[in-house]
Amino acid sequence: MTTTPLSLDNAMQLAAEAFLPCGCVTSANPEDDSFGFTVMSGSGEELVRVPQVRDYADPARMAQVIEQTRQELIDKGCALEPWSMPFIADASAIPETTPNY
Repeated sequence: MTTTPLSLDNAMQLAAEAFLPCGCVTSANPEDDSFGFTVMSGSGEELVRVPQVRDYADPARMAQVIEQTRQELIDKGCALEPWSMPFIADASAIPETTPNY
C-alpha cells in the first residue's frame, strides 16, 4: 500500500469496487469534504450504510474503513470477492485493480 494521499474521486472509486459482487453507491458530501457509501444486494436491498468518511485521503485509514465494512457484511453472511488496497503510485491516477474473472 502507498502513503500517497487519495483524492476524493479515487477514494469513492475504491469504495465502489471493494464490495463485489454487491453494489456500492457513493455520494460526495462537499460541505465537509467527505463522502458516504451504501452497499446493496443484487436485489437492491440496503445491506450497510457508511454515511461519512472524512479520512479518505489517508490510504491506511481508507483501507481500514473498507475492511471493517467488509467484515460487517461477511458477519451478516454476505459472500464477497477478495479485496486488497491497490498500490497507487501517482496521486492523480485512478488506482489499478486486477480484473475480476
